[in-house]
Amino acid sequence: MRVIFLAAGKGERLKPVTDSTSKVMTPVANKPFILWTLEPAKKAGDVLVVCREKQEDVRSLGEETALQREALGTLDAVLAAESAVSGDFMVINGDCYFSGEDIIKIARAEGNAMGVFRVASMKGFGVVDVENGLVTSLKEKPAEDGEGFVNAGIYKFTPEFWRFAKAEKSDRGEYEITDAISAMLKENKIKAIETKSWMTITHPWDILEVNERLLKERGSLIAKDVVIMSGVVIEEPVAIGEGAKIGPNAYIRKYSSIGANCHVGNAVEIKNSVIMNGTKIPHMSYVGDSVVGKNCNLAAGFIAANLRLNEQNIGVRVKGEVKDSKRKKLGAIIGDNVKTGVRVSVMPGKKIGSGMAIPAGAIVVRDVEEQPNVSKMGKVI
Repeated sequence: MRVIFLAAGKGERLKPVTDSTSKVMTPVANKPFILWTLEPAKKAGDVLVVCREKQEDVRSLGEETALQREALGTLDAVLAAESAVSGDFMVINGDCYFSGEDIIKIARAEGNAMGVFRVASMKGFGVVDVENGLVTSLKEKPAEDGEGFVNAGIYKFTPEFWRFAKAEKSDRGEYEITDAISAMLKENKIKAIETKSWMTITHPWDILEVNERLLKERGSLIAKDVVIMSGVVIEEPVAIGEGAKIGPNAYIRKYSSIGANCHVGNAVEIKNSVIMNGTKIPHMSYVGDSVVGKNCNLAAGFIAANLRLNEQNIGVRVKGEVKDSKRKKLGAIIGDNVKTGVRVSVMPGKKIGSGMAIPAGAIVVRDVEEQPNVSKMGKVI
């Protein structure tokens, strides 16, 4: 059986994390997110990854690929793999996590099947109506709220699927796999199989939630060559990558992931954060509930504030609109290759774009998407 992974998404809502990294390659617990599902999926069949041109980080996985030439939606991505498919096949959204148990359960279903996940609030999801174990209809982000099943983004199809894979463009101007499924439902039964493990990454704060859950499941993931110096305190579970140096006198709190070749130095506290490969936080700093990109250097006295004084949920600006993160604690969201001077503070939920250099003494109270004027040293930016 072919197992098709859809990996061509750009991850616009994850920026600046995805400025130079494909959405599915976002590191979680020190491994590209897609691999947490792709590796167990190999027990179900031969993997094929659908990606875009110049998506070299995805190609570096070494898996067989198919090219989606334009970003025309999920159905268009599946059609890009049609010539490589014979017989029954699976489709899995690359930005979703599933356990091996859930994957095999769906792979072994007779006929057509799709994974569903029960949520307390259906708002913002693609909703699936289920009756007697069968899918009866799909609704794309309906206005009504409440508990119910949502589309988990994992499917198993018979060759009958291709007959319905000619849907028209949706209101978003894309060809949607859900439109093909809705057409199938008029003539075919599709089983609804409840998944227990589903997680997805859509917004930057989702990285923290998924990272925490994976570390809870897997325990600590500490490379053999990590250098841990005197006075270091580590609360497990954590992930620490190859070539990392921790300490002296650093405090690594649970659910933190520190990437390969990172340095977390003297009197630095990392709490429930994802620090990506090659980043240096060498002196007297606090990074709480934050996502920090690759090859950053956060100078002495850097503080990522993670709690509002009124203790209300932290809002984050995503594609021009402030989104409720539904988290009371959320720190900085920092892209790749960011440098800060000494004593920089970043207020909760604020972003710093890739390649920015933040002057010494700055207090970041709004997203930094363009290089700030260095004449504002010591001032609010």
